Amino acid sequence: MSDDVSVAQALKDAIVEGSYPQSEELLTSDLSSNLISSLLSQISQTRDELSHEIGIATRGETKDVNQWIVKARKVQEDIAKCKLESRKIVEEHVHLQNLRSQAADHKAKVDLLNSEIEFSETLKHEFSNIALASQALKEVEADLLNGNPFGAADKLHRLGRHAPLSSRSRSAIITRDLKDELRLKTRVQLEAKLHAQINVQKEQYTTRIQVSPTETTATSNNSDSILRALDQLGEPQDVVESLTDKLRTFFLSPLRKSSRLKYSAYQLDEHKLTVELSHEESSFDKVFDYVSSFTQFLHTSMSKTIQDAAVQAIYPDLMALLVNDWLTPELPIDLDKLDRLDQIRQQMNRLLDQLETLSWHGRTELQAWTNQINRIWLAKRKAATLDAVRKGLASSKGVLRQVERVETRIIDTQLEEHAQEESIPEDWNANWDEDATEESESSIKAKAQDAEDEEASGWGFDDDDDDETAEVKPADTSTENQRDKHGDDGEEGEEEDDAWGWGDEETENKTVPTKKQGAKQTNTTNNHEKEAAEPQQQTLTEWYSISEVPDYILETVGKDVSDAETLKTTTHASLDTSILSRGLLALPTLAMAMFRATAPSYYGASPSLTDIHRYNDSLYIVDRLRQLDVPGMSNLEGDIKAMERFARAAYSKEMETQRLIVWDLLEGAQGFSSCTQFPYSQEIENAVSAVVDRVRALHIEWQPVLSPSVLLQSIGTILTTVTGKIIYAIEELDDISEPESRKLTEYCQQVAGLDDLFPRDDSLTGQPVSSTAVYVPSWIRFQYLIQVLESSLVDIRYLWTEGELSLEFSQREVVSLIQALFAESRHRRDAINAILAKQSPWDP
Repeated sequence: MSDDVSVAQALKDAIVEGSYPQSEELLTSDLSSNLISSLLSQISQTRDELSHEIGIATRGETKDVNQWIVKARKVQEDIAKCKLESRKIVEEHVHLQNLRSQAADHKAKVDLLNSEIEFSETLKHEFSNIALASQALKEVEADLLNGNPFGAADKLHRLGRHAPLSSRSRSAIITRDLKDELRLKTRVQLEAKLHAQINVQKEQYTTRIQVSPTETTATSNNSDSILRALDQLGEPQDVVESLTDKLRTFFLSPLRKSSRLKYSAYQLDEHKLTVELSHEESSFDKVFDYVSSFTQFLHTSMSKTIQDAAVQAIYPDLMALLVNDWLTPELPIDLDKLDRLDQIRQQMNRLLDQLETLSWHGRTELQAWTNQINRIWLAKRKAATLDAVRKGLASSKGVLRQVERVETRIIDTQLEEHAQEESIPEDWNANWDEDATEESESSIKAKAQDAEDEEASGWGFDDDDDDETAEVKPADTSTENQRDKHGDDGEEGEEEDDAWGWGDEETENKTVPTKKQGAKQTNTTNNHEKEAAEPQQQTLTEWYSISEVPDYILETVGKDVSDAETLKTTTHASLDTSILSRGLLALPTLAMAMFRATAPSYYGASPSLTDIHRYNDSLYIVDRLRQLDVPGMSNLEGDIKAMERFARAAYSKEMETQRLIVWDLLEGAQGFSSCTQFPYSQEIENAVSAVVDRVRALHIEWQPVLSPSVLLQSIGTILTTVTGKIIYAIEELDDISEPESRKLTEYCQQVAGLDDLFPRDDSLTGQPVSSTAVYVPSWIRFQYLIQVLESSLVDIRYLWTEGELSLEFSQREVVSLIQALFAESRHRRDAINAILAKQSPWDP
C-alpha cells in the first residue's frame, strides 16, 4: 500500500511540475486501480490547496476591480456621445456635397453658354475667311483663264499670308485642295512660259536653243520674272534644275567622246544656237571655238538668274570634260609634234581670259592642268610605253629570226699551249703510272664536281654568289654584249663558259704531268715566258632564235632614250625639258617591269612560243641593254640583272617541266623490276622508248631555237635526270638474274644511244671523242653501270682495282650491285673483299 502511495505521489509531483517522470522504478511499475484512486485523491487535494492560495493572494485587490468597473461605465457613456456627434458630422457632410453638386451644375451651364458664344464667333470668322478665300481663289482662277500666271502667283502668295482656316474643318480642307490645284495650274503656266522663253529642241542630228528676244529686257516678262513668280509659289528650284539639266545635256553630251552622236558644227544667231551632230569626232580647235561661242551666247542671250544657275550646273563638268576628253588626249607626246602644244595653249588661254572677264567658274581647273602639264605629259608617255609593250606582246605571231651572239675574251697563250702539251701523253701507258693515276682521278673528280656546279647554276641556285664573284672574273670584250663584265649569273656564267669551251685550259692545267711531260714542259717553259706576257684575243660566235617581241620592246626603249637625249639639248616654252628628260630615262625600267609582268601570260598562251623563247628573247634584250651608254640611267644595271633573273626563271621553269615529263615517263618502268616478265617488260620497254623519243623530240624542237652551247647544256640536263633515275632504280634492285641483266643492259644501251646528240671533238687526239660527259655529269657513271651489268666478277674487280670505277661509285654501291648480280660464292666474297680493300673517293 505504501508503494502505491509513493508512486501516486511521484506522478502527482510530475503533473504539478509539468515534467516527465525520471524514476526507473516508477516507469516499470504497474498501475493498479488503487493507485489511480490514490492519485486522483492527491490531485484533488493539491487543487484545493492551490485555489485557497489564489484566494488569499487576490483578497486585497477587490477594491481595485470595483474602480475598474466604474471607469468602464464612464467610457461607455463617452462612446455614446461620440457616436451622436459623428452622426451630426455625417449629416453636415451630405448637405455640403449637395451644395457642391448644385454649384458644379450651374458652372457647367455657364461654360456651355460661353462655348456656344465662342463657337458662334468662330463660325462667323470662318465664314468671313471662307468668303475672302473664295473671292481670292476666284480672282486667281480668273487670272489663269486670262493667261496671267504672274498675277495668280502673287494672289496665291498673299492668300497664304492670311490667317489660315481651321485645319479640322471641311471648308479648310476644300479650300486647301482648291489652292493646291490652282498653284499647280499656275506653275504649269509659268513653266510653259519659261520653256517658251528658253526653248531647247532636239532632233535626230540637230539640237538647238531658241531664246525669246525679251529675255534680256528688264521691262518685260523674262525668265527672271518667271522665276520670281515661281519663288512666290515656293517651288523655283525644281524648275531651274530641270532647265539647267536640259542645257547641260544640250551642251555637254555632244562634246563627250563616248557619246554616240558627237558635235560636228554649230550656227550662232542673235537669239538661237544650232548644233549639228554626227558620228564622226570633231577637231580640238572646233570644240574650243564652240565652247567659247556657247559661253558668249549664254552671257548675252539669257538673264542673270539663268546664267548663274547654268554656269554653276554646267561649267564644273565642262572643265573636267575638256581636260579628260580633249586637253590630255590632244597633248602631243612625240617631240616633233610639240609645236601643237603651243596651239593648245593659245586656245586654252583664250577660254581662260573669257571666263576671267565674266568671273565664271572653270578657271581653276584649267590653270591646274597648265601647272601640271609636265606630269601629265610624262604620264602619257608612261601609258604609251606600257601600252607599246602590251601591244608588242599581243601582236607577236611567233615568227622567229636568227641573231648572232659574239663574245671576245682574253686568253693566256702560255696557259693554252701548256694545256695542249699536257693533254697529249707521249706514252700510252703513262696513265697507268701510280702518280698519274692519282692525278687523273683527282682531275676527273674535279671535272665531275664542276659539271655538277654547272648544272646547279643553270637552275639559278648560285644567283647570290654571282654578284660577289663578278669582280674577279677576267676582263673581256663583246661585240654585241659584255656579259661577264656585268657579272654573269650562274646559268650564263658557269654553264655557258663550259659550253663555249672557256675554262678547258684551266681544268687541264690542274692535271699534274707525267715524268716525260714534266721534262718536256721544263724545256718549253722558258720559250713561252715572253708570249705569256702578251695575251691573245679569242672570239666565239653563236646563233640563236628570237621572236618579234624583243624588237618591239627595244624599239620602245630606244625611243624613250633617244627622246630623253634630245630633250637635254632643246627647250620649249610650255614644258620643262630637263624634268621630262629625267622622267623619260625612267621609262625603260617601267617597260622592262611591264614585260616581266605580262610576258609569262602571253608566252604561255601562245601556240608557238614557249618559255624557251621567252628565255632567248629576255637574253637578247639584256644584250642590247648592255650596249646602252646613256648618262642618267641609274637603274639600267638593276634592270639588266632583273631581266637576267627573269630569263633564268623562264629557263628553269621549262627545264623543270621537261625533267618532270621524262621523270613521269620513267615512272612507267616501275623501278625496272621484273623486266623479263610480261607485261612488265612491255611497260618498261615502252617507258624507255618514250623517254628516248622525248629527248630526241626536244633536241629537234630546240635545235633551231637555242644556241648550240645552251642546246647541249639543256639536253644534258634532261639526260642527267634520265641517267640518274635509271642508275638509282637499278641500284635499288635486290636481285638481278642473268636475263634481267642482259635486258637492263639493252635498256641502258638504248638510252646511251642518245650520245649521238652531242658533238665529237677530235682536236686533241685526232680521233673523235664524245663530249657527252661534259654536259651530262653522270654519263661516265652511267657507262660504268652498263659495263658492270654485262661484266663478270673478274672484270668488275679489275675495273675497281685497276680501272676508274672507284671514281664513279662508292664501295657500298658496287658491293650492292655485285650481290644483286651474282649468287653467293667464294669468288663473290673475294671480289667484295678486294673492293672493300680499296677505298673510293666517294666513301667517307
